[in-house]
Amino acid sequence: MFLDNLHLENFKNYSRCSLTFNQKLNFIFGENGNGKTNILEAISMLCYTKSFLLNSDADCVNYAENSFLAAGEFCNASGSRNKIKLSYDRLENSKSLLYGSEKVTRMNDFIGQFPLIVLSPQDLKLTNGTPQDRRRNFDLLISQISKVYLDDLRNFNKVIKQKNSLLRDNLFNGRYSKHELISLLEPWNEELADFGLKILLRRLDFIEEFKVYLHKCFSEIVGNRYVPVITYHSDVFVDGEAASKDVFSLKEEFANKLKDKLELEIKRGISLLGPHRDNYIFEMEKDGRLFDIKTFASQGEHKTFVVSLKLSEFGYMKENLSHSNTGDPILLLDDVFSELDKSRINKISSMITQYNQVFLTTTDHDYIKILRNDFSDITSFQISNGSAVLVH
Repeated sequence: MFLDNLHLENFKNYSRCSLTFNQKLNFIFGENGNGKTNILEAISMLCYTKSFLLNSDADCVNYAENSFLAAGEFCNASGSRNKIKLSYDRLENSKSLLYGSEKVTRMNDFIGQFPLIVLSPQDLKLTNGTPQDRRRNFDLLISQISKVYLDDLRNFNKVIKQKNSLLRDNLFNGRYSKHELISLLEPWNEELADFGLKILLRRLDFIEEFKVYLHKCFSEIVGNRYVPVITYHSDVFVDGEAASKDVFSLKEEFANKLKDKLELEIKRGISLLGPHRDNYIFEMEKDGRLFDIKTFASQGEHKTFVVSLKLSEFGYMKENLSHSNTGDPILLLDDVFSELDKSRINKISSMITQYNQVFLTTTDHDYIKILRNDFSDITSFQISNGSAVLVH
């Protein structure tokens, strides 16, 4: 699967822009602040229905206008073409998504139709940021592969929202007796244990599957001196505990732990147990010693780990979609080469030749010389003040 063309109207700093893309590598260069990343952001909105930068829809409207349009045409290996149109009206605060001639009524149902992996400077939050940053990243990855996981996650989030609303309302208004509040919370905790366990088990399975891709990709970039380590931390089950018990026993244990937390949750007015509070731990083994990346890694080691992580996501997604009709994911690389030495840039350039369609942005046009060692055909765009010019 690849994106053949993109049309923008009043999107960020683009008043009107139409681009036709290479099926393999699209090299987008220009000075900072001119709109390189905006192109990638528009592509992400066609695939995710929202910005990979987590900007609101209103933030994507040209400052002088009240609405935007982003439209693209995707092609798959069989030659079929799919047109996507995403529009947003700031005055009405309304968004519309057309898939062909059909209007998509539930945006979440669209996720995974056109799989996408994004690597941007924002992804340094994966090693430097919060557990929420890491959960959000992997939730999006798994959701593009599994509609079941996406549905479980959506249902779980509804339950947490309702439970937290009840706890918070009682904390500030004290409208229920303790007995009444416990009775009201019980059905929410039953659903929380049900959906929460499904999410937790899927994440644990994911970690075991993903390690293989991460180790392979990491060694290709940096060799065998470093070994990446990724583990999942949960207050529901300690490491290895979930693998040794059946689902019924795990759900019962989950429910009991929720009961144990109830007193504290009532006092604090918030839900304190479940996959919404879990964490992915990133570590690195170097010269026989294991260290936490967030605390002890250098800036270059942070960047190398994140690059390896995101490129591993591509391999993981490609393998898991190999029997579907969606095709391989598209890869967006936003300023990926900065802060990396020439050796690692060469290795990444060589690696991405094996990938599907790639979009790469940079301020340094000279990087195209390295890429030409690995790619025979590159489409190059120069971005300047909200305009894109094809460079031959």
